[in-house]
Amino acid sequence: MNMLNTLIFVGTEGIYHDHEGNGKYLTAMLNETNDIKADFSRDYNVLADGLDAYQAVLFYTDVGELTSEQETGLLNYIKSGGGFFGLHTAAASFRESEGYHGMLKGFFNGHSPYMDFTVNVSDADHPISQGLDDYEVKDELYYLKHNPDTSHHLMHAYDHTKDETHVMAFHHTYGKGRVFYFALGHDMVVLENPSFQEVIRRGVLWVGNRL
Repeated sequence: MNMLNTLIFVGTEGIYHDHEGNGKYLTAMLNETNDIKADFSRDYNVLADGLDAYQAVLFYTDVGELTSEQETGLLNYIKSGGGFFGLHTAAASFRESEGYHGMLKGFFNGHSPYMDFTVNVSDADHPISQGLDDYEVKDELYYLKHNPDTSHHLMHAYDHTKDETHVMAFHHTYGKGRVFYFALGHDMVVLENPSFQEVIRRGVLWVGNRL
């Protein structure tokens, strides 16, 4: 089978994460995965007219702005069958871009203190989560503005600081394209977690129609 060409797109406008360093780490990790060839980019212009070279794109972004051409290019890419993987702060990005958030179906609404918590598998039969055990992480537990009826949930976590349970991973389709969102990803502590890495690999393969 041909390699799955994947773009790791990083926006660095946020100040609380090492998006560039973390993004390059994820790119290297994915390039060690069978059947995945990953490129790293911070060039927003690729969104307007450079996505056709890829079957999947992973967004590790924060804040930022999309021009109408960039947003349209991205959304048309997904509608026509391209895969989209939004990671962590992708839900806090491009806050004025209604089309982007309509595609992602999740919007950042705060997070817990940086802490240890358990990620529970909601659907053990999906290719992304199949055979994956519940796992412990140290991260920010994200809260999202999200209508659960619009997506299929794969993982969740209980926040003891609020006595609330929140979705950690979900997917849906947008046009012909697959969309997957994964809420973890604050820093290298979680990026080095083997379960986190497995979800990243499977998520990319799934949105790229390889799982």
